[in-house]
Amino acid sequence: MSGSRPMAGLVAVCLIVAACSGAGPAASVTPSSAPSVVPSASPSAAPSAAPSASPSPTAKPTPSPSPTPTPVPSAQAFTLDSTAWWSGYVITVTGGTYDPLKHVLLVNATFMNTSTIQTDSSTLGSDLKVVWNGQFLVGQVSQGAIPPGATASAQIQVSAPAGFVVAGTVLTFGAPTEHQALIPLDGSTGTSEQPTTLAAKGVLKMGKYASFTISSALVLPAACYGYPNQFKFTPLKKTDVSLLLFGTVASSDPVGYASIDQAYVLAPDGTTAISSLGANWSLSPKQTLRNQGLCFDVAAPGSGSYTLTMHDSHSKKFGKLVIVVP
Repeated sequence: MSGSRPMAGLVAVCLIVAACSGAGPAASVTPSSAPSVVPSASPSAAPSAAPSASPSPTAKPTPSPSPTPTPVPSAQAFTLDSTAWWSGYVITVTGGTYDPLKHVLLVNATFMNTSTIQTDSSTLGSDLKVVWNGQFLVGQVSQGAIPPGATASAQIQVSAPAGFVVAGTVLTFGAPTEHQALIPLDGSTGTSEQPTTLAAKGVLKMGKYASFTISSALVLPAACYGYPNQFKFTPLKKTDVSLLLFGTVASSDPVGYASIDQAYVLAPDGTTAISSLGANWSLSPKQTLRNQGLCFDVAAPGSGSYTLTMHDSHSKKFGKLVIVVP
């Protein structure tokens, strides 16, 4: 009995092995009705780098035209030849320049000094107004000495506003209430009142020895300032004029002195005017002083008959002389 158990065990093992090895008829398998699952495609390996395509031509932009540079305004030159008389000066404007970038007007002019003392052209700036477009612009005149009877060049400088035009500008010397000189910068003729020369002559005697002999006479639209032998002309209100007498003061006394201390005129309207230059001469025996001035502020236009009166305090004598102004 003990010998049959091993055999049975061996048979059983063989059966198990046979079953596991698929020996014998295959068992039929009924297909499942469940939908089949399509496996997702596994990612394929990264394709190898394709050769690079030929570069497409780069489009070149059309260049824009270079901007035209804005022209820089340059100084504009102008030429003039205009003359006027004002307060002892013969003023001639010859031209100038205007810089529209800096707004600076420069006017070239000459000034002849008809006074009997040296003057300076820069003093004219205080009496100069530059009129443009209803505005009064301040002008400055460059400095320069002008001896008596001499002519000097000077430059007028004006700071101009925006939109300034040279042709519409007028140089105006003197205030509106005074005698004025107007010089337009458009080429028109300058306008001003001119001195009038008189044909006045004569000798005024103060007693036996002292005398005043007239050498020349003028009526002029300006006042006098200074002394009988050295004076200049200044602005004068337009309702008045000056009667200016040049002459020689002398004493023929061989031993005595003369002292002239008064000079005045009786005007046609009945008023009296004394000399603005004074009348003070102390003369030694037989002394003569030439080119001495007497200047009287009288009502415009100054025409009519004037009686000049002078006095010598040494002889205590008055002298009179009639002067007629046409």
